[in-house]
Amino acid sequence: MSKNKLNSHFPAAVDDVNAGPFADIQKRLDDIQDSGMTALAIRNILFQKMLDLHAVPDDHFLRSESTPERLDDPSLIAKLNDLGFYRASTRVMH
Repeated sequence: MSKNKLNSHFPAAVDDVNAGPFADIQKRLDDIQDSGMTALAIRNILFQKMLDLHAVPDDHFLRSESTPERLDDPSLIAKLNDLGFYRASTRVMH
């Protein structure tokens, strides 16, 4: 590779033996961004998905609020819980 050539692709560094699914997700996210979707748009979609997981109705005021800076902020979950929204159980019965 030429010293003058910029490398704009940085593959995810995965050092866990069980990280196969994470590498697959990273590949899919890279493909989505390569197709033109911005990181901000992805963050907005993830926020809406978080609201879906907490069973927030489509017409609730939270859906129209701006996306928080940090989706991993514990106060966000506390706010959802205070409003009576809890994450739906994802346990699968066999």
